[in-house]
Order: sequence, then C-alpha cells, then structure tokens
Amino acid sequence: MSETLWKYIVRKFAEILLTLLIVTFLSFLLMRLSPIDPATAYVTRNTAHVTQTQIEDTKIAMGLDKPLVIQYGIWLSKACCLDFGTSLQSGRAVTEEVGKAIPVSVAVVVLAAFLMILGIILIGSLSYFLCNHFLGHVLTFLCIIGISVPPFYTSIILLDTFAVKWSLFSVTGNSGLLRYCPAAFCLAIFGISLYSQMFAKGLEREMNEDYAFYCRCRGLTEVRILLRHAFPHVTAMLLPNLMQALGLFLAGITVIEQVFSLPGIGGLIIHSVIQRDSPVIHALVLFLAFSLVLLNITSDLLRYLLLKDKPSGKGAPI
Repeated sequence: MSETLWKYIVRKFAEILLTLLIVTFLSFLLMRLSPIDPATAYVTRNTAHVTQTQIEDTKIAMGLDKPLVIQYGIWLSKACCLDFGTSLQSGRAVTEEVGKAIPVSVAVVVLAAFLMILGIILIGSLSYFLCNHFLGHVLTFLCIIGISVPPFYTSIILLDTFAVKWSLFSVTGNSGLLRYCPAAFCLAIFGISLYSQMFAKGLEREMNEDYAFYCRCRGLTEVRILLRHAFPHVTAMLLPNLMQALGLFLAGITVIEQVFSLPGIGGLIIHSVIQRDSPVIHALVLFLAFSLVLLNITSDLLRYLLLKDKPSGKGAPI
C-alpha cells in the first residue's frame, strides 16, 4: 500500500471522528433546546401527580443538572465502551433496544441494494439497446417519474393500491425475506430509476471508446465487447455511487418502516423522539451518522482507487 493511500485513509479516518463528534454534540444540544426535557417527560409518564421537586430530583439522578459539555463528556466516555445507558421508556439497556432494531433495517437495506443492482442491469441494458426506439423513451420517462416520486409516497401507494384494494400481496403475517420485500422494493425504485440511466449512458460511452473500435477491428462481436469490456468498466465506475445509495437508503428508511410496520431503527427513533427517550436517541444518531459517514468514505476510497488505476483508454486486452 502506497504512502499516499495511507495518508488518504488517515485523513478520512480523522474526518469520521470529527463528523461523529459534531453530530453527536448537536444531538445533545437539540435535545436540551427542546421545550420538554427528558426528565420532565419521564416524570410525567410515570407519575400521576407531577411536582417540580420530582422533576428536579430526576434531573439530578439523570445527570441533567450538569453543564451540557460535562454531560456530553460523560456520555462520550461511556459510549467509547459501548455503554449507552438505559432506555427511559422500557427500562432495558439501550444496546438491547437498538440491537433488536438494527438487523431489521440492515435486512431491508441489503435486500433493497440487491433489487437495485438487478434493476440497474436490466433497465440500464434495455435502455441502451432501445436508445433509438420509442420504448427507450418510455423507459426514460418512467425513470424520471421514479426519481421524482419520494420513496415514502411510493410505499403508501403500493400499500393502498396493491395490498389493500387489489389484495395482490400481504404486508402482515409474512416471515423471512418476504416480510421486507415491499419496503425494500420501494427503496430500490429510486436507485434503479437514477442509476439505470447512468448505466445506459456509460455503456454507450464505452462502446464508442477507442478500445471498442480496436476490438471490432480484431473481429470481436458487439456482444463480446459489451459483456467483456463495457459492462465491467461501467460497473466499476458506478460502484462508488452504489455505496452512496446505501447511505440514502438508511436515511430514507425511517418513514418507510413506519408505513409497513417494521420494527427497525426508523420506528424506534420516531418513538424515542416522541417519548423524549434521550439515551436511545443519542445511540441511534451515533449509529446512523457512523453508517452514513462510513459509506460515503468507502465511496470516496473506491473512487480514488478506480481513478488512480484507470487505464488510458488507448486499448484493452482481448
């Protein structure tokens, strides 16, 4: 591994730490700026007759009487040991609460990524072969619609039309991957609509490169040039974008999980915000921020490696 790459990785690692520190501190700050603090919400939820003395005692017990910076320092020191405290709502450990929700969201995101890759290859290839045909323009128009419509709205339409009115599938009582398919499909539609057109344009560009002309002169068929050279090149160029798409899936999964009643991090963070369950909120914010930053930096690293090793385009091995 070259020294330049090591410096690049160290710089990106420093960016991760700085981003996590800023995001988690803002999470603490915003929770304290809320008109209802966690101590008041906790006492109101668990006591019939709320008094100011009870609220003050609860603040002291929770450590909310200390300055914000000290509170954040205590939480950060414990978080480094994966100790995020106890949920104010359930009374269970935050790691247990979050640990139940993360596998559901990860399953949805992974399934959505799989469906997106299949859709990109299929729709992108069709768009390339039908670029000068009427059906090609229809595919492009449908992709524009898929990009324009938010995933949460697509999920509502899918649930109302195909599940409730037409009864084509069920969103309750399913097990295994079938449980996550509707939510994953709604997430994947946006990525398919966006990247399939990029895939088609990439194939068109690669097939017009000098190495493609050289391959034709050697007698290779269009299909072999497409499968052996154009497909791998375009796929490599789209890999960083696909990593960023996973980050978009994590960001957009919150509402979709609520629509399909999935017990993932989306429903957990919304419920925790309503209940002012600050330990769970801080842990989820840290997880989401770390996941998004890690995916973006992985995307940047892939782009750096691919651009660094990109061939000159004068020829390709047969």
